Amino acid sequence: MPKRLVVDLPEGMIAYTLIPPLSHHDAASCRTEEYVVSQSLFRRWIRETGATLTGQTDAKAAPAIELAKKVATLRRAHGMSQVDLAKAVGLSRSAIAALETGRTSSANKHLPKLAKLFQVPVELFLGGMVEQTAIMELSSDERDLIDLYRRLSTEQKLDVQKYAERRTRG
Repeated sequence: MPKRLVVDLPEGMIAYTLIPPLSHHDAASCRTEEYVVSQSLFRRWIRETGATLTGQTDAKAAPAIELAKKVATLRRAHGMSQVDLAKAVGLSRSAIAALETGRTSSANKHLPKLAKLFQVPVELFLGGMVEQTAIMELSSDERDLIDLYRRLSTEQKLDVQKYAERRTRG
C-alpha cells in the first residue's frame, strides 16, 4: 500500500502525495501528484486503514511562519501590494517582505496596526478565528503553563511562541 506524505496544510484541508512501496520504485512511478482533501476525509482514511504517523514530528509550521502567512493572505485579500501595505502601516516595502516571510523578530509591535487596518482582532494573528476543542491529558506543570499563557497579552504570547520555537531547535 502506498504511503501518504503530507506536503501542506491549507486552511481546513490536507495536501499530500503518494509514495509507492519500495518494490514499485521506477522512473515511471517517481512522478508525484498532489492531492488535496478535507481534514475529516483524511482522518477517515486514517481510521479505516489504521495508518500511523512516521517521520518528522515537528513538521508543523513555526509560529512566525504562520503569522507571516496570515499577513500575506490578508494583504492579498484586501487587494494590496506590499508597497500599499507598507505605506498604510508606516514601514518600508522590505520590512513588509520580511514580515511576510517570517524573517523579522519585531512582528508583534505591528500587530495592532495590522489588525486595525484589516479589521480583524489581534488574536487572529496568533491563533485564528476558530478555537478547536482538543482532548488531551496534561500533567500539572503543563496545565500551569497553559493557565499562565492564557493570561498573557497577544504580544507576550507571540514572544513566548518565538522563545519556545528557538529552544526546540537547539
